[in-house]
Amino acid sequence: MRPTIVLLGGTGRAGRVAARLLLEHTDARVVLGGRDRGKAAALAATLAPEFPGGRVDAVAVDATDESSLRTALEGARLLFDCGPTALFTGRIPLACIAAGVDCLDIHPSRSLAVLRPLAHEVARAGRCFVTQAGLHPGLPATIMRHAASLLTRCDSVAAGMLLNIGEVPGPESAVELIEEMGVYRSLIWREGAWRKPSWSHTRRFDFGPGLGHRTCYPMWSDELEGLPERIGTKSGGFYVAGFNWLADAVVTPLAVVLGSIRRGLGARPLARLLAFSVHRFGRPPFAIVLAAEATGERDGTPRTVHVVLRSDDDDGYRLTAVPAVACVKQLLDGTIARPGVHLMGHLVEPGRLAGDMKRMGIGVEVAVGP
Repeated sequence: MRPTIVLLGGTGRAGRVAARLLLEHTDARVVLGGRDRGKAAALAATLAPEFPGGRVDAVAVDATDESSLRTALEGARLLFDCGPTALFTGRIPLACIAAGVDCLDIHPSRSLAVLRPLAHEVARAGRCFVTQAGLHPGLPATIMRHAASLLTRCDSVAAGMLLNIGEVPGPESAVELIEEMGVYRSLIWREGAWRKPSWSHTRRFDFGPGLGHRTCYPMWSDELEGLPERIGTKSGGFYVAGFNWLADAVVTPLAVVLGSIRRGLGARPLARLLAFSVHRFGRPPFAIVLAAEATGERDGTPRTVHVVLRSDDDDGYRLTAVPAVACVKQLLDGTIARPGVHLMGHLVEPGRLAGDMKRMGIGVEVAVGP
Protein backbone atom coordinates (compact mmCIF):
# COMPACT_ATOMS: atom_id res chain seq x y z
CA MET A 1 0.00 0.00 0.00
CA ARG A 2 1.37 3.39 -0.96
CA PRO A 3 2.15 5.80 1.91
CA THR A 4 0.27 9.09 1.72
CA ILE A 5 2.13 12.38 2.14
CA VAL A 6 0.13 15.55 2.75
CA LEU A 7 2.17 18.41 1.30
CA LEU A 8 1.18 21.56 3.17
CA GLY A 9 1.86 24.63 1.03
CA GLY A 10 1.93 22.33 -1.97
CA THR A 11 1.14 25.12 -4.45
CA GLY A 12 3.93 27.41 -3.24
CA ARG A 13 7.27 27.64 -5.00
CA ALA A 14 9.07 25.19 -2.73
CA GLY A 15 5.98 22.99 -2.55
CA ARG A 16 5.70 22.66 -6.32
CA VAL A 17 9.31 21.50 -6.59
CA ALA A 18 8.86 19.10 -3.66
CA ALA A 19 5.66 17.63 -5.13
CA ARG A 20 7.32 16.64 -8.38
CA LEU A 21 10.39 15.27 -6.61
CA LEU A 22 8.25 13.15 -4.27
CA LEU A 23 6.35 11.71 -7.22
CA GLU A 24 9.54 11.04 -9.18
CA HIS A 25 11.69 9.62 -6.39
CA THR A 26 9.26 7.86 -4.03
CA ASP A 27 6.24 5.61 -4.54
CA ALA A 28 4.11 7.79 -2.24
CA ARG A 29 0.69 9.21 -2.93
CA VAL A 30 1.00 12.99 -2.67
CA VAL A 31 -1.90 15.16 -1.52
CA LEU A 32 -1.39 18.86 -2.24
CA GLY A 33 -2.77 20.90 0.62
CA GLY A 34 -3.63 24.59 0.79
CA ARG A 35 -6.36 27.01 1.74
CA ASP A 36 -7.41 27.29 -1.92
CA ARG A 37 -8.42 23.79 -2.96
CA GLY A 38 -9.07 24.97 -6.52
CA LYS A 39 -5.48 26.05 -6.91
CA ALA A 40 -4.21 22.78 -5.43
CA ALA A 41 -6.58 20.75 -7.63
CA ALA A 42 -5.38 22.58 -10.74
CA LEU A 43 -1.75 21.69 -9.97
CA ALA A 44 -2.75 18.09 -9.18
CA ALA A 45 -4.50 17.90 -12.56
CA THR A 46 -1.31 18.95 -14.37
CA LEU A 47 0.73 16.31 -12.56
CA ALA A 48 -1.76 13.43 -12.72
CA PRO A 49 -1.13 12.47 -16.40
CA GLU A 50 2.58 12.04 -15.66
CA PHE A 51 1.93 10.09 -12.46
CA PRO A 52 -1.24 8.01 -12.96
CA GLY A 53 -2.87 5.55 -10.60
CA GLY A 54 -4.30 8.11 -8.19
CA ARG A 55 -0.86 9.18 -7.02
CA VAL A 56 -1.67 12.90 -6.76
CA ASP A 57 -4.68 14.61 -5.23
CA ALA A 58 -5.66 17.87 -3.53
CA VAL A 59 -7.26 18.88 -0.26
CA ALA A 60 -8.38 22.14 1.33
CA VAL A 61 -6.55 22.66 4.61
CA ASP A 62 -6.10 25.64 6.92
CA ALA A 63 -2.80 25.47 8.82
CA THR A 64 -4.25 27.72 11.53
CA ASP A 65 -7.17 25.35 12.21
CA GLU A 66 -6.33 22.12 14.06
CA SER A 67 -9.59 20.40 13.08
CA SER A 68 -8.97 21.21 9.41
CA LEU A 69 -5.48 19.74 9.72
CA ARG A 70 -6.73 16.58 11.40
CA THR A 71 -9.29 16.02 8.64
CA ALA A 72 -6.65 16.48 5.94
CA LEU A 73 -4.29 14.05 7.71
CA GLU A 74 -6.72 11.11 7.94
CA GLY A 75 -4.94 8.04 6.56
CA ALA A 76 -1.67 9.92 5.97
CA ARG A 77 1.83 8.66 6.80
CA LEU A 78 3.57 12.06 6.83
CA LEU A 79 2.87 15.78 6.83
CA PHE A 80 5.50 17.60 4.74
CA ASP A 81 5.23 21.28 5.66
CA CYS A 82 6.33 23.68 2.93
CA GLY A 83 3.91 26.39 4.04
CA PRO A 84 4.80 29.93 5.06
CA THR A 85 6.90 30.08 8.21
CA ALA A 86 4.53 32.59 9.80
CA LEU A 87 1.77 29.93 9.81
CA PHE A 88 3.86 27.34 11.67
CA THR A 89 2.23 27.13 15.10
CA GLY A 90 1.57 24.49 17.72
CA ARG A 91 -1.61 23.50 15.87
CA ILE A 92 0.39 21.67 13.19
CA PRO A 93 2.38 19.32 15.47
CA LEU A 94 -0.63 18.76 17.74
CA ALA A 95 -2.74 17.75 14.74
CA CYS A 96 0.02 15.37 13.62
CA ILE A 97 0.19 13.76 17.07
CA ALA A 98 -3.59 13.37 17.16
CA ALA A 99 -3.67 11.89 13.65
CA GLY A 100 -0.71 9.58 14.33
CA VAL A 101 1.47 10.86 11.49
CA ASP A 102 5.10 11.95 11.27
CA CYS A 103 6.02 15.51 10.34
CA LEU A 104 8.81 17.21 8.41
CA ASP A 105 9.18 20.96 7.91
CA ILE A 106 11.57 23.25 6.04
CA HIS A 107 11.30 26.13 8.49
CA PRO A 108 14.29 27.93 10.04
CA SER A 109 14.93 28.82 13.69
CA ARG A 110 11.35 29.65 14.72
CA SER A 111 10.18 26.04 14.37
CA LEU A 112 12.28 24.80 17.29
CA ALA A 113 10.58 27.21 19.68
CA VAL A 114 7.28 25.56 18.73
CA LEU A 115 8.48 21.95 18.76
CA ARG A 116 10.79 21.77 21.77
CA PRO A 117 8.00 22.09 24.38
CA LEU A 118 6.19 19.23 22.60
CA ALA A 119 9.22 16.90 22.32
CA HIS A 120 8.14 14.58 25.16
CA GLU A 121 4.61 14.31 23.79
CA VAL A 122 5.93 13.57 20.29
CA ALA A 123 8.21 10.82 21.60
CA ARG A 124 5.46 9.33 23.77
CA ALA A 125 3.20 9.17 20.72
CA GLY A 126 5.93 7.29 18.83
CA ARG A 127 6.08 9.93 16.11
CA CYS A 128 9.16 11.26 14.32
CA PHE A 129 9.23 15.02 13.74
CA VAL A 130 12.04 16.43 11.60
CA THR A 131 12.53 20.18 11.61
CA GLN A 132 14.82 22.62 9.83
CA ALA A 133 15.09 20.42 6.77
CA GLY A 134 16.27 21.82 3.45
CA LEU A 135 19.01 24.23 2.51
CA HIS A 136 19.71 26.30 5.63
CA PRO A 137 19.40 25.03 8.25
CA GLY A 138 19.68 21.43 7.18
CA LEU A 139 22.54 21.07 4.74
CA PRO A 140 25.45 22.76 6.61
CA ALA A 141 25.47 20.19 9.45
CA THR A 142 24.82 17.37 6.98
CA ILE A 143 27.72 18.30 4.69
CA MET A 144 30.06 18.75 7.67
CA ARG A 145 29.12 15.29 8.97
CA HIS A 146 29.64 13.80 5.51
CA ALA A 147 33.10 15.33 5.12
CA ALA A 148 34.16 14.23 8.62
CA SER A 149 32.84 10.68 8.07
CA LEU A 150 35.40 10.16 5.31
CA LEU A 151 38.20 10.48 7.87
CA THR A 152 39.10 8.06 10.65
CA ARG A 153 40.08 11.07 12.80
CA CYS A 154 38.75 14.57 12.19
CA ASP A 155 40.75 17.50 13.57
CA SER A 156 38.80 20.33 11.94
CA VAL A 157 35.67 20.69 9.85
CA ALA A 158 33.97 23.78 8.46
CA ALA A 159 31.30 24.55 5.88
CA GLY A 160 30.77 27.67 3.82
CA MET A 161 27.70 28.82 1.88
CA LEU A 162 27.47 31.15 -1.11
CA LEU A 163 24.15 32.48 -2.41
CA ASN A 164 25.13 34.11 -5.68
CA ILE A 165 21.62 34.98 -6.85
CA GLY A 166 20.32 37.36 -9.47
CA GLU A 167 16.88 37.87 -7.95
CA VAL A 168 15.39 37.45 -4.48
CA PRO A 169 12.66 34.81 -4.94
CA GLY A 170 9.51 36.59 -3.83
CA PRO A 171 8.73 39.18 -1.13
CA GLU A 172 7.84 36.70 1.62
CA SER A 173 11.09 34.78 1.13
CA ALA A 174 13.01 38.05 1.33
CA VAL A 175 11.22 38.97 4.57
CA GLU A 176 12.06 35.56 6.07
CA LEU A 177 15.69 36.03 5.07
CA ILE A 178 15.81 39.44 6.76
CA GLU A 179 14.23 37.97 9.90
CA GLU A 180 16.92 35.29 9.99
CA MET A 181 19.59 37.99 9.64
CA GLY A 182 17.99 39.69 12.62
CA VAL A 183 18.82 36.73 14.90
CA TYR A 184 22.36 36.45 13.54
CA ARG A 185 24.97 35.12 15.96
CA SER A 186 28.65 34.60 15.28
CA LEU A 187 30.37 31.64 17.00
CA ILE A 188 33.18 29.23 16.13
CA TRP A 189 34.21 25.97 17.79
CA ARG A 190 37.65 25.94 19.41
CA GLU A 191 39.20 24.59 22.60
CA GLY A 192 36.12 22.51 23.37
CA ALA A 193 33.51 25.27 23.28
CA TRP A 194 31.59 27.62 21.03
CA ARG A 195 33.34 30.99 21.32
CA LYS A 196 32.94 34.48 19.93
CA PRO A 197 35.39 35.03 17.08
CA SER A 198 37.51 38.12 16.78
CA TRP A 199 36.07 40.90 14.60
CA SER A 200 38.50 39.99 11.82
CA HIS A 201 37.87 36.23 11.84
CA THR A 202 37.06 35.02 8.32
CA ARG A 203 37.66 31.94 6.21
CA ARG A 204 38.03 31.47 2.46
CA PHE A 205 36.27 28.68 0.60
CA ASP A 206 36.59 27.53 -2.99
CA PHE A 207 33.07 27.53 -4.48
CA GLY A 208 34.11 26.11 -7.81
CA PRO A 209 34.08 27.12 -11.49
CA GLY A 210 33.08 30.69 -12.19
CA LEU A 211 32.81 31.54 -8.50
CA GLY A 212 36.26 30.74 -7.12
CA HIS A 213 37.46 31.57 -3.64
CA ARG A 214 35.26 33.84 -1.51
CA THR A 215 35.74 35.29 1.95
CA CYS A 216 33.11 34.01 4.39
CA TYR A 217 32.06 35.07 7.88
CA PRO A 218 31.18 32.80 10.83
CA MET A 219 27.52 32.22 11.58
CA TRP A 220 25.78 30.22 14.29
CA SER A 221 22.64 28.13 13.84
CA ASP A 222 20.79 25.59 15.99
CA GLU A 223 22.01 22.61 13.97
CA LEU A 224 25.60 23.27 15.08
CA GLU A 225 24.78 22.55 18.74
CA GLY A 226 26.44 19.28 19.74
CA LEU A 227 27.90 18.69 16.28
CA PRO A 228 31.63 19.06 17.09
CA GLU A 229 31.36 16.69 20.04
CA ARG A 230 29.61 14.15 17.84
CA ILE A 231 32.26 14.42 15.13
CA GLY A 232 35.12 14.61 17.64
CA THR A 233 36.71 17.64 16.01
CA LYS A 234 38.94 20.21 17.70
CA SER A 235 37.81 23.19 15.60
CA GLY A 236 34.99 24.02 13.26
CA GLY A 237 32.17 26.30 12.25
CA PHE A 238 29.76 27.42 9.58
CA TYR A 239 30.50 30.44 7.40
CA VAL A 240 28.55 32.51 4.89
CA ALA A 241 29.67 34.72 2.03
CA GLY A 242 28.18 38.15 1.50
CA PHE A 243 25.72 39.15 -1.23
CA ASN A 244 27.17 42.44 -2.47
CA TRP A 245 28.50 45.71 -1.03
CA LEU A 246 25.07 47.27 -0.44
CA ALA A 247 23.59 44.21 1.22
CA ASP A 248 26.71 43.61 3.32
CA ALA A 249 27.34 47.22 4.37
CA VAL A 250 23.76 48.41 4.87
CA VAL A 251 21.06 45.73 4.81
CA THR A 252 22.68 43.08 7.00
CA PRO A 253 23.89 45.45 9.78
CA LEU A 254 20.48 47.15 9.94
CA ALA A 255 18.72 43.77 10.04
CA VAL A 256 20.92 42.65 12.94
CA VAL A 257 20.39 45.87 14.92
CA LEU A 258 16.63 46.06 14.35
CA GLY A 259 16.19 42.32 14.90
CA SER A 260 17.92 42.61 18.28
CA ILE A 261 15.18 45.06 19.31
CA ARG A 262 12.27 42.99 17.99
CA ARG A 263 12.14 40.09 15.57
CA GLY A 264 10.94 41.29 12.18
CA LEU A 265 11.33 45.00 12.94
CA GLY A 266 11.91 46.79 9.63
CA ALA A 267 11.88 43.49 7.75
CA ARG A 268 9.69 44.56 4.82
CA PRO A 269 11.55 47.73 3.80
CA LEU A 270 14.87 45.96 4.30
CA ALA A 271 13.61 43.05 2.18
CA ARG A 272 12.86 45.49 -0.63
CA LEU A 273 16.33 47.01 -0.31
CA LEU A 274 17.89 43.54 -0.33
CA ALA A 275 15.94 42.64 -3.48
CA PHE A 276 17.13 45.84 -5.16
CA SER A 277 20.76 45.21 -4.20
CA VAL A 278 20.69 41.65 -5.53
CA HIS A 279 19.02 42.70 -8.79
CA ARG A 280 21.34 45.66 -9.30
CA PHE A 281 24.68 44.17 -8.29
CA GLY A 282 24.29 40.41 -8.81
CA ARG A 283 26.75 38.96 -11.33
CA PRO A 284 26.64 35.56 -13.07
CA PRO A 285 27.22 32.68 -12.85
CA PHE A 286 24.23 32.52 -10.53
CA ALA A 287 24.36 29.51 -8.23
CA ILE A 288 23.95 28.38 -4.65
CA VAL A 289 26.90 26.41 -3.32
CA LEU A 290 27.80 24.73 -0.04
CA ALA A 291 31.40 23.67 0.46
CA ALA A 292 32.84 21.71 3.37
CA GLU A 293 36.45 21.03 4.28
CA ALA A 294 37.59 18.50 6.87
CA THR A 295 41.18 17.77 7.88
CA GLY A 296 42.61 14.94 9.93
CA GLU A 297 43.75 11.37 9.27
CA ARG A 298 42.49 8.47 7.23
CA ASP A 299 44.00 5.12 8.17
CA GLY A 300 46.99 6.85 9.75
CA THR A 301 47.73 9.17 6.81
CA PRO A 302 47.04 12.95 6.89
CA ARG A 303 44.11 13.74 4.61
CA THR A 304 41.88 16.65 3.63
CA VAL A 305 38.31 16.08 2.44
CA HIS A 306 36.42 18.53 0.22
CA VAL A 307 32.67 18.17 -0.37
CA VAL A 308 30.83 20.62 -2.64
CA LEU A 309 27.07 20.79 -3.30
CA ARG A 310 26.00 23.10 -6.12
CA SER A 311 22.68 24.13 -7.64
CA ASP A 312 22.71 26.37 -10.70
CA ASP A 313 18.99 26.96 -10.18
CA ASP A 314 19.65 30.10 -8.20
CA ASP A 315 16.28 30.81 -6.56
CA GLY A 316 17.00 28.42 -3.68
CA TYR A 317 13.74 26.50 -3.90
CA ARG A 318 15.24 23.46 -5.58
CA LEU A 319 18.15 23.26 -3.14
CA THR A 320 15.60 23.56 -0.33
CA ALA A 321 13.25 20.88 -1.67
CA VAL A 322 15.84 18.31 -2.80
CA PRO A 323 17.50 17.56 0.58
CA ALA A 324 14.10 17.61 2.29
CA VAL A 325 12.76 15.00 -0.15
CA ALA A 326 15.97 12.97 0.25
CA CYS A 327 15.30 13.06 4.00
CA VAL A 328 11.70 11.93 3.42
CA LYS A 329 13.03 8.86 1.59
CA GLN A 330 14.96 7.87 4.72
CA LEU A 331 11.88 8.45 6.86
CA LEU A 332 9.61 6.36 4.66
CA ASP A 333 11.88 3.31 4.65
CA GLY A 334 12.38 3.53 8.42
CA THR A 335 16.11 4.29 8.34
CA ILE A 336 15.76 7.41 10.50
CA ALA A 337 12.19 7.10 11.79
CA ARG A 338 13.03 7.48 15.47
CA PRO A 339 10.46 8.91 17.90
CA GLY A 340 11.07 12.47 19.02
CA VAL A 341 11.92 15.89 17.61
CA HIS A 342 15.04 15.96 15.44
CA LEU A 343 17.01 18.40 13.34
CA MET A 344 17.53 17.10 9.81
CA GLY A 345 21.25 17.85 9.93
CA HIS A 346 21.63 15.59 12.97
CA LEU A 347 19.30 12.76 11.94
CA VAL A 348 19.93 11.85 8.30
CA GLU A 349 22.56 9.50 6.95
CA PRO A 350 24.71 12.13 5.20
CA GLY A 351 26.37 9.96 2.58
CA ARG A 352 23.08 8.53 1.40
CA LEU A 353 21.49 12.00 1.39
CA ALA A 354 24.30 13.32 -0.83
CA GLY A 355 23.85 10.39 -3.21
CA ASP A 356 20.10 10.92 -3.47
CA MET A 357 20.61 14.66 -4.00
CA LYS A 358 22.93 13.89 -6.90
CA ARG A 359 20.28 11.63 -8.43
CA MET A 360 17.82 14.54 -8.10
CA GLY A 361 20.04 16.86 -10.12
CA ILE A 362 22.22 18.63 -7.55
CA GLY A 363 25.93 18.79 -8.28
CA VAL A 364 27.85 16.76 -5.70
CA GLU A 365 31.63 16.55 -5.70
CA VAL A 366 33.78 14.73 -3.13
CA ALA A 367 37.58 14.81 -3.14
CA VAL A 368 40.02 13.27 -0.66
CA GLY A 369 43.64 14.38 -0.89
CA PRO A 370 46.78 15.03 1.12
